Amino acid sequence: MSSTDTWRPTAAHARAVLGGTLLAVAAVLARRPDLLVFAAPFAVVAVWAVVAKPTVAPTVRQWLGHAVVREGEATTWHIGIDDVEGRVDDVAAVLEVPIWVEQRPEEGQVAISLHDDGEGPLAVVIRPIRWGRRRIGPALVAASSAWAGFRWTSVQLGDARLLTALPQSSKFDASAPPVRTPGLVGVNRSPRQGSGTEFASIRPFQPGDRLRRIHWPQSLRTGVLHVTSTWADHDRHVVLLIDALNDVGESGGIDGRASSLDISMRAAGAIAEHFISTGDRVALVAIGARGVQRLPPATGRRHLRRLLEVMATVESAGEFFDDGRMPRGIAQGALVVMLSAMVSPRALQRAVTIADRGLTIVVIDCLPPDITEKDPNDPYVALAWRIRLLERDSEIRRARERGTPVVPWMGPRSLDVVLRDLHRHAGVRTARRQ
Repeated sequence: MSSTDTWRPTAAHARAVLGGTLLAVAAVLARRPDLLVFAAPFAVVAVWAVVAKPTVAPTVRQWLGHAVVREGEATTWHIGIDDVEGRVDDVAAVLEVPIWVEQRPEEGQVAISLHDDGEGPLAVVIRPIRWGRRRIGPALVAASSAWAGFRWTSVQLGDARLLTALPQSSKFDASAPPVRTPGLVGVNRSPRQGSGTEFASIRPFQPGDRLRRIHWPQSLRTGVLHVTSTWADHDRHVVLLIDALNDVGESGGIDGRASSLDISMRAAGAIAEHFISTGDRVALVAIGARGVQRLPPATGRRHLRRLLEVMATVESAGEFFDDGRMPRGIAQGALVVMLSAMVSPRALQRAVTIADRGLTIVVIDCLPPDITEKDPNDPYVALAWRIRLLERDSEIRRARERGTPVVPWMGPRSLDVVLRDLHRHAGVRTARRQ
């Protein structure tokens, strides 16, 4: 934080000097000693302010309490002043915040005395109301000396801090069984038999079986060695495919209406948190965002934090050539969860392409339910928007007929029916192959 080294006289000091001088001159010219009595306090205050004037500019330190928070959560912007001479009497600060960030006290009310309430940093509470990255600060700091005689003001250069607001995950839970995948390592049951914990059957001993698997009661009854077999464990590879090409609707932050991208981000965060908590690997692919937004599959709380941080950086590119092809980073055997408003027909085309490649995909409809028309003041735009919504319903119906499930986001249990059907269909395909 750069600052001016000059302590400038205030209007109050100028009034004290001018008032005392005028009253003293008037008392001498008019031979009125009573006017000297009125001039004495002004003169004393003016002289006292000059004597107590600081000679060194204070040093300002500013820092952010938490650089990463969830949208809707509050953090604190701290402002500290190092007063070497101890002559700073009052300190005030004004912090300008960007869009989607609230502050308490509100702008124009941030005036806090340091030395009357004890020495300590000023605190401005800021609260991001929408996910994303915002630059905060620096604050404009003003200090005054005794009797408000001289004022010092900082210069706002640099010292901006980056505040990352993670998407506030919606409530989500799924009780459906996991979709069967060909993996052999993880916490879910695999369709293949192998080294696991879930009992499968009792069968005759084969070369290579472990001795600790011998089932002695069955072996003694039949006179032939039998072993217990188990189902192998596997983990799911879940890919969150976020369509960030369009942000439909007006966002009101965490406390207001949600746009399509708000619903997508909060739903993706909830789904990622659910699958990571069960030990599954989750990857992220954002389409139509500025820059390349892709995160390889992993698991664990640290990976969940990384997922949310990448989601917070997603910005809609607005104009983007979308060819509808399957994006890179989706491996075979993965469960693809696509979150899209499906305003563009390319979105469903991409989902059908992924399904034709043999991957399991679920499309979540993130279009806000209260959107009816784009511009009510323009009847032609409203008519075009209604026609597009009818075409969109027809495209969703055709995608469902081709076997691509499309479900609206409704929070908890949104995917239970779809995942249960996918699990049953995967079991039928496995039985046919066997």
